[in-house]
Amino acid sequence: MRFDYNDKYIASGHNDGTVRIYNLMTEKESFVINKDQDDPSPITNIKWRPLAAPSITKNVLISVNAKGALQHWHTTSGKLLHTIQSDFNQILGVDYKPDGCQFAAAGSDTVVRVYDESTRKLVSELKGSTSGQPGHANRVFCCKFDKENENILLSGGWDHTIKIWDLREGGFIRSIYGPKICGESIDIREGYIVTGSYRKDNQVEIWKCDSGEYVGAVDWDADLPSENPCYVYSMQFRKGHGNILIAGGAGSNEVKLFDTYDFFTPIARIGELSRACFTVDFSQSGDTFAIAGGDGVVRVFTLNKEA
Repeated sequence: MRFDYNDKYIASGHNDGTVRIYNLMTEKESFVINKDQDDPSPITNIKWRPLAAPSITKNVLISVNAKGALQHWHTTSGKLLHTIQSDFNQILGVDYKPDGCQFAAAGSDTVVRVYDESTRKLVSELKGSTSGQPGHANRVFCCKFDKENENILLSGGWDHTIKIWDLREGGFIRSIYGPKICGESIDIREGYIVTGSYRKDNQVEIWKCDSGEYVGAVDWDADLPSENPCYVYSMQFRKGHGNILIAGGAGSNEVKLFDTYDFFTPIARIGELSRACFTVDFSQSGDTFAIAGGDGVVRVFTLNKEA
């Protein structure tokens, strides 16, 4: 689930293979993509193409699914622009480079692939380090470009390892062992990586990007205790500000917001969801955020002025 770059629409990928796009002003469904399909496959991730991308076509979105299809859509017309098919591979993570010139995708075959946005051709396959060390050993759920250094790409999944790739080197330059990534739960800001793990404790942890040094774990229950552990699926810094971190998951079926300027102290909790939270996202302005998950509902919240 993702806000577009103008904060006009929010798109959500569904288990029936559709991408539904809602108008945030009217709160109504505006477009449904891929609704007339013979063999639907669950959408596993979506990303809007950055406005800076060198293309005259606007309102373009990438969706990936469990059958290995990476598809470009023109959202307002519903037209399928292009498909990259990765056979025998569930694509689980996708992200655009900040300038929109390239995008990365990864999934069950453990390879992180980088493509050129203009030609849709494969640029590189990231499988290991330049010194011959192996890459990921299990399925990859998240790949994330560093907005402050577009040559750095992070990825993580079931192998409890975060790989830090340098696209100039064509391989990873650093590994961080520990986090179990099961969704889009890696983010980076001002040289610090934050990870969200699918486990009952030390779910949210902080690391230094330049050295891989472990900084510490966020106390999930400080001031706002949960009745049950939360197994984190999705996590993200507040866009444009960075003063708030949001994370949500299964188990306790809840979402929490943390004040990053106050040692990541929990400041709000959204609990008693009937199903797990699979995805969270801040708007581009940082004034609103959305959560969605197993109950099929997209919920949008406004931050108060004190935030």
